[in-house]
Amino acid sequence: MPLGNPIDDIERAHGRQARLCDELEQIADTLPNQVDPALCDTVTQILLTELPLHRRDEEQALFPLLEKRALPEDNVERHLSQLCMEHATDEGVAAELLELLPSLTDGERLHEPNMFGYMLRSFFECYRRHLIWEQNLILPLARERLGRVDLVTLAELMADHRRTRPF
Repeated sequence: MPLGNPIDDIERAHGRQARLCDELEQIADTLPNQVDPALCDTVTQILLTELPLHRRDEEQALFPLLEKRALPEDNVERHLSQLCMEHATDEGVAAELLELLPSLTDGERLHEPNMFGYMLRSFFECYRRHLIWEQNLILPLARERLGRVDLVTLAELMADHRRTRPF
């Protein structure tokens, strides 16, 4: 993990996830006949590794620290609860996408390309909104409320997540 502010690392991860949404849109736009198998493989690896790691960073590190430091007027419990529900939903949809993406990686044709396109679009449209909410609400609040000791703790927890990946 790079040295520096771990909130910047989370923000960079959000940038990579925004690019993931663009890649998912590209796959949806090229269904059923012009899908790039290499792009499908790249997306599959991100969905399998980076997204679960990022959720872990937020739910087990950033969010608990933010809850400790937030002021009552921040309404942080409500916001974080909503984000965790969205994470769970995203995880479920990603699992469904991962059932079909390997077929495209292998160059196979899908039986229901319109359904898969709809699933892709549903996922990336919701995920883009989720990222915007985190970027515009949660990260600025974290920058304002978390102190130096909190940032060190956050960086250590994130580094530990990378050493002990469960996948």
